[in-house]
Amino acid sequence: MKKFILLLFILTQINAPVFPQAQKEMIDNLVQAYTNLNKFSGNILIAEKGKVVFEKSYGFADREFDIPNSKTTRFRIASLTKQFTAVLIMQLVESGKIDLDATITQYLPYYKKETGDRITIHQLLTHTSGLPEYTERDDFFPDISKHTYTHKAFIQQFCSDSLLAKPGTGYKYSNTGYYILGAIIEEVTKKSYAEVLQKNILAVAEMKNTGIENDSTIIKEIAKGYTFNSGRYLNADYIDLSSTIFSAGAVYSTTADLLLWDKALYADKLLTKKSRELMFTPVLSNYGYGVGITKFIVPGLNKEMHFIFHQGAINGFRSIMTHIVNENILIVILCNNFDTDLNPINNGIFSILHHQPYTIPKE
Repeated sequence: MKKFILLLFILTQINAPVFPQAQKEMIDNLVQAYTNLNKFSGNILIAEKGKVVFEKSYGFADREFDIPNSKTTRFRIASLTKQFTAVLIMQLVESGKIDLDATITQYLPYYKKETGDRITIHQLLTHTSGLPEYTERDDFFPDISKHTYTHKAFIQQFCSDSLLAKPGTGYKYSNTGYYILGAIIEEVTKKSYAEVLQKNILAVAEMKNTGIENDSTIIKEIAKGYTFNSGRYLNADYIDLSSTIFSAGAVYSTTADLLLWDKALYADKLLTKKSRELMFTPVLSNYGYGVGITKFIVPGLNKEMHFIFHQGAINGFRSIMTHIVNENILIVILCNNFDTDLNPINNGIFSILHHQPYTIPKE
């Protein structure tokens, strides 16, 4: 009996994530240093083989009422939304309702024909449509983003400009393309994007703290967004997310829910293996469908690492999600300080996980 218990203990130890306490303390010290310098406020979660090995909150969800961030705080995840939009499109491809080689006008009859007849769904997904980026307009953030539009009206006014390049010939990151994809999802399903998201992804993955932010719905425990300028925090500018950002970046979530999303995606719960492989195949500039994909030899490790990742930025918030495929490690960072650069934090965590040198900021 003792031998059986000992064997069970050994097997349990073998299957458990290997994550020493010293590494947890180093990560905490690193992130706390950024927090102390007002360079981070938010939540961090690290999972190994689907098991949480580090999870902690820093800073405040609401600075007016001194409410700290907690594990259940919900954040705008901005462009991490594009992963969800890509999966919804691929689900419709699997059901035969969308063809990746079909053009915009085959699904949106109202779209500008001279350009819509030339741009495919595949090109919208991979940011190779040649369409200009509507968020780069000088009047978008100070004016357009503060108004309410139907999705059709917004597309006709701001997502139908003349092409900057021949479709399929170059990469340009495009919220425009992902906004159009959301409208196509609604047109094909005859349901709202939020309804399709809830039924086809959130319910399947049991993500109970994720949804689309809008002005009319009260969302419990959602963080307020801030900027940090001239030594003080300021409230982020207003933006009508569901109207002007939509399927390109209007989702809110928690770090725990994003772990559920990651596990569902890689476990064939949302897509077939074939569809997922297509989604994770880079086209131009290391971008696939809703995610970046890269493989390279990491200096000091002498081995190739395979990353699937994305970042997000929207008024008051930043986000980054990195899945290290060959190690089955997930790093999720959600932040409610727009002026934070999450890359040094993300890179520092990676270095700590792999026993590489890293720098703790002093100022």
